[in-house]
Parts: sequence; structure tokens; C-alpha cells
Amino acid sequence: MGQERRQLVEYIRSVFDKPFAWGEHDCLIFTNTAWREMHGEGYADDWLGKYMRGSKPVGKKALQKAYGFNTLEQALDDRLQRVEHLPPWGALVTSSQIERYATGAALGIACGVRACFVGERGVVYTPIDQIKGAWICRS
Repeated sequence: MGQERRQLVEYIRSVFDKPFAWGEHDCLIFTNTAWREMHGEGYADDWLGKYMRGSKPVGKKALQKAYGFNTLEQALDDRLQRVEHLPPWGALVTSSQIERYATGAALGIACGVRACFVGERGVVYTPIDQIKGAWICRS
């Protein structure tokens, strides 16, 4: 197992039972921290905190204004490389099958034939064929 994969597995294990909580352990924080563990920096360090007002996420129009994009996918395309095939291990993924999203999709991480997301009771897995999009580091 490569170093990046090992670090991702260790991170997922460390938060496996940690439930979803807006602004504390939500899908952006979960995936950004996982990305930082694998790559040394988060893909969205500069996004943290901009999507919350108190303990609640801001609405779609406020998100569009704060980030300058109409959709989450546009924002991700701006900084990452979209994958049009089966995403590799550790790719950032989105799904509209997971609950608790303010952007039209939940953020998760590809883990082989499944992807992991943050749920009410901790990490949840969904088949990779239920993802909506996937991104990796730009080459």
C-alpha cells in the first residue's frame, strides 16, 4: 500500500464513528482533511468557514457569491482535474444519493469500488457507480 493510501486509510479509521456536524465534521471538512493527509495540503483550505453562518450552512445564492461559481462542479473544475472514468483511489467524488448537502451534492472520497462520505453515525460507504462526479490533482 502506498503512503498516500495508507494515510487516507488511517484518517478514515480515525473519524469512522464521528457523526456529521455542520462546520465541525461535514463533507467539506472531511474530504479536505483527507486530501491534506494524502497530498500535504487541502484542495479547499481557502473555502473553510465561508459556507457557514453560525451553526448553519448559508443558502445557494450566498455560496455563489462567496465562491464566485454557480455550481459546486464548476468550483471543483476550477482547481482540480475532472475524471471521466472510474475514479482512482483517493479521488474527490460527489453524490446526490447522500443526505445533508447544501450544494446539490455531498463530497466524498473514492475508495476502490466504493466511495466514503460522512453520515449521521460516521463514515458511510456507497457503491462507486452512485457518484455524480470525480476529481483528482491537476497534473
